[in-house]
Amino acid sequence: MKRWKKRSPWALALALTLAVLLLAVPKAYGAGGIDTGKACTINFKLDGQYQELDNLPIPVKLYQTASVDETGRYTSAENFSSLNFSQTGSETSAEYWEKLAEEAAAVVKSTQPPHTAQTVIQKQPGQESASGIIQNLAPGIYLVMAEPVQTAEYQYSFIPYLAALPNNFYTENGDDQWIYEIESTLKPEQKERFGSLVIEKELSAYKASPNGASFQFEVKAEKDGKIVFSEVVSLTFSAPGVKSLTIADRIPAGSVVTVTELLTGSSTGYTIVSDKTQTVTISADEGENPALVHFENTWKPRPGSSSSIVNHFRYQDGVWEVIQETDSTQNQ
Repeated sequence: MKRWKKRSPWALALALTLAVLLLAVPKAYGAGGIDTGKACTINFKLDGQYQELDNLPIPVKLYQTASVDETGRYTSAENFSSLNFSQTGSETSAEYWEKLAEEAAAVVKSTQPPHTAQTVIQKQPGQESASGIIQNLAPGIYLVMAEPVQTAEYQYSFIPYLAALPNNFYTENGDDQWIYEIESTLKPEQKERFGSLVIEKELSAYKASPNGASFQFEVKAEKDGKIVFSEVVSLTFSAPGVKSLTIADRIPAGSVVTVTELLTGSSTGYTIVSDKTQTVTISADEGENPALVHFENTWKPRPGSSSSIVNHFRYQDGVWEVIQETDSTQNQ
């Protein structure tokens, strides 16, 4: 008699490469056959790696992609008729299971069929961690799709995967009895969110010069004790007024940014009348309400005044080249 395994090679491969622990997909038959009239249950949990997720509701939808008969033979559901489960069995490759999951997710995105069931993974009062449960599911194969969520600093996503109901633990403990209530632990993929910084410069008085008046700013961002962004930028004036430059969506959200104006004083003929160093915290503004620092200078006649140049280094085609820049707004 053939046995169903708890976890398919596809699930193990994705757990390693995508850091997502997937539910098992059975591959052969277990003792006594499947009770196709018995309701199944999935308990969803998080892996606990990112505790802040316990405080966020994570919507999860299930789509039944196939039914199963007593012998373990699958038949594609009506809305997923393009999926070929007839070739699945004990020798089904990891690549084929992955292909079926991708095809099922593509069907959902393109045709938006009604979901079979849904839940929300969330920490409830009295619970140690977040969880969610879906009951009264007919035996078969389900596509699990957890929606992406985000916090102030990170975005979390979950790869769609296939889950089989019921299942057994024969390969773990030799027990081939069918389990109609299973547990699925989701492991999210974390990506940083980024925010923007606007450096605003006000020149209240200006001394005419062929090269204009150029000002440099050192920008350093620190997060969790590490420097996560460092750059020198510049602004050039040809008249008094206000100019600004934006470092857009490049600085990690939650980082503390220190902006320092460089090359001011007697060497340029301009005197800074605002704070020379300013600090702000970056939020993931998504283009709205970016962090802002404001600097102000005025002209005071002094000998030896000049404009400044910023050197940028670029590696291209195996060669380092120096790019001289007097106004970073030219690259925006």
